[in-house]
Amino acid sequence: MPSGTKKRRNPRQRSSPSRYKADLQSKTDKKEESKKKPEKPDGPTIYPMVFASPITRLYAFTIDLGLLMMIIYTVAPQAGGAIFSNESVAPNLVFLLGYFIIPTIIWGKTPGKWVAGIVVVDSDGRTPGPAAIPREMIGKLVSFLAAGIGIFWLIFDPKRQGWHDKIAGTYVVYNPYSGGPQFMKDFFKIGAKKDDDKSKSDDEDEEESESESESDSESESKSESESEEESEKLSETESK
Repeated sequence: MPSGTKKRRNPRQRSSPSRYKADLQSKTDKKEESKKKPEKPDGPTIYPMVFASPITRLYAFTIDLGLLMMIIYTVAPQAGGAIFSNESVAPNLVFLLGYFIIPTIIWGKTPGKWVAGIVVVDSDGRTPGPAAIPREMIGKLVSFLAAGIGIFWLIFDPKRQGWHDKIAGTYVVYNPYSGGPQFMKDFFKIGAKKDDDKSKSDDEDEEESESESESDSESESKSESESEEESEKLSETESK
């Protein structure tokens, strides 16, 4: 058979290494973008309604309680009974209410909530403003006087509202623009870090597997090409 009539079979197509690397880079870029903290918009901030978990709120309260104890034990010995004593009930109440009310009115968060990355908002996702006053003064008083049921209520409530939140019409949500200490965020994201490491390891294994597959495919294609060339040479020799 003349050599001109023989069709040469194309080598098996294989995925391009550059294309695979581009796909990997795209995955990496998406992961980095998801980790980036969104930029805080200009003007009044509207927070997304992602309700904070009871554990996060307990963590924020623990931070606030610790700060209050530090202030009390630092100031009380120097105040001479003017504040933080059994005789100074009114100044004590003013300080405690001021600690919780003023930051919540202005920023929607106490120092503990700032560290925990959560914020108190109204139904529109904005800081509550004056609504923080009934929340802190009346709502929490009712919640604690009811044997703490009003506080524990948020565990079972679908919107994570305690009685004090329901009285004031407020919610506690995660703050995506939080500037809290990064080391605390990292501490509470150990599990997430492990998942990221595992995902990174899986990507590396996948890349290695793809590289081996490409190498095998290239060798096989080369072998097929050489076999076809030898077959063509043999056909040419026979035709002569």
